[in-house]
Amino acid sequence: MFSELAIAYLFFGGTGAGACVVLGLLECANIGRYGMRPAPSILGLGASASASSASRLGVPAPSRRAGGSFAVPHELMARGWSLGLLFLATGALCLMADLGRPERMIALWIAPRPTVVTLGAWALLITLLAATFFAVAANGDCSRMAPGLFAVAANGDCSRMAPGLVLAVAAVAVIAGAVTTAYTGVLLGSLPSVVAFASPLVPVLFCLSSLSCGVAVVFAAASFVNSRSPFGGALRRLARIDGVLIGAEGAALALYAAHLFAQPATLTGAWALVQGEMAVLFWVVLVAGGLVAPLILERRYPAGDRRVKGLWIAFCVLLGGVALRLCVTDLAAFDLSQMPELAFGLVALPGT
Repeated sequence: MFSELAIAYLFFGGTGAGACVVLGLLECANIGRYGMRPAPSILGLGASASASSASRLGVPAPSRRAGGSFAVPHELMARGWSLGLLFLATGALCLMADLGRPERMIALWIAPRPTVVTLGAWALLITLLAATFFAVAANGDCSRMAPGLFAVAANGDCSRMAPGLVLAVAAVAVIAGAVTTAYTGVLLGSLPSVVAFASPLVPVLFCLSSLSCGVAVVFAAASFVNSRSPFGGALRRLARIDGVLIGAEGAALALYAAHLFAQPATLTGAWALVQGEMAVLFWVVLVAGGLVAPLILERRYPAGDRRVKGLWIAFCVLLGGVALRLCVTDLAAFDLSQMPELAFGLVALPGT
């Protein structure tokens, strides 16, 4: 019922949006890095003398603990926004390819009547723009950009961007990203022809999975960061938050499975999920690989080899995100609305 491109959009778009939510919140937590002028060098006396001279001149020196409990280096944010933008752009391209023609995507943005689809299209576009803003600002040289949006905002130095501007764009990224994560599940729920999707647990599952995948993107980016500034505490707190998200996702998944077993119209899909055609994908890839394994790995993260462990956590969480979307979308093939022979008793229900 769903093409590979549509499923790819659900994963890449949701993961990119989840990354924007997490990174936007980290930008807010590290807002102290912005709006500061670097300490001037006075007659070549060195950094320490420059710092003391700057304090006498009234120039604020950059705070090393600008982010508090979630202080992370600039390099992590730069790599994280780049990865998040890559996921978002890939999801948008998959959606555009699935629609068949680019003008159909544009038609969603200029539709006169607001619908769930147009809301999701606008949320995806706004999230893309916010991610592009931070990715370019974090990785580029503001003084060389054309047009001079960032040069005007930061006066040639990205660290000098106005904190109010950063907070505004970060808030937009968080809100639009949250809407996009929920939209991928609401989109399925808006299909009245599939009974299995008519549950509020579907958008909840997709939202929790997208946020967890967003944290995984940050862990993947952190594995390639070379920084002298310690940020293990921030990664440890993110791992705890991700553990809560994974636990909530597992609970929502159990409730959704119980919901499928409780309805005759979705009973065939429920049995296919737990002991039928999708059992390996469900139990081995989604439950064991995407939920249990990350929880175990995150218990001692980032202790030990932070780089390797972060990549393994990211791999497991993202693999679980793919498996979740495959399991949920594949339920449509076993739905009573798609198999009318079940309604007339022409095919025996599994487990009976």
